[in-house]
Amino acid sequence: MTPFRFRLARVLGWYRKQCDLEESRLHACSAAVLEVAAEITRIQSARAALERETVNSPSARAADLMAMQYYRQRTKRDELRLREEFQKRQKALAAQRAVLEAARLRFRLLEKLRERRLSEYTVAADQELEELAADAFRAASFRQIHSA
Repeated sequence: MTPFRFRLARVLGWYRKQCDLEESRLHACSAAVLEVAAEITRIQSARAALERETVNSPSARAADLMAMQYYRQRTKRDELRLREEFQKRQKALAAQRAVLEAARLRFRLLEKLRERRLSEYTVAADQELEELAADAFRAASFRQIHSA
């Protein structure tokens, strides 16, 4: 019997590579979300630290308080912009998850088809081997009967 050959092996390999590519894209999207989240946290921490320092300073002048107010307004605008970017990147992450799941599904379906075909091939090979063994047994029995 000829050795097992899955005719869609190249397609299966391509689907595997596609899954790997989509997974690396997912990691990149996830890293982008974390990067923006870290930047938001950094801005909030810096603003809070400056506010604490300015308010707790015994020699806080009006000019310092005005500068702090302008800084607070600017960081709030930056934070708002970053939150919008965060939402956008989270949507991109969710979309990439969906793309990855679709790629994984295609890969798994083709892999299951390969497994089924291999199972069918194995059953057919076993049947062929049993038939060959039965033929050999009958031939040996026939020779024994006629040689005696």
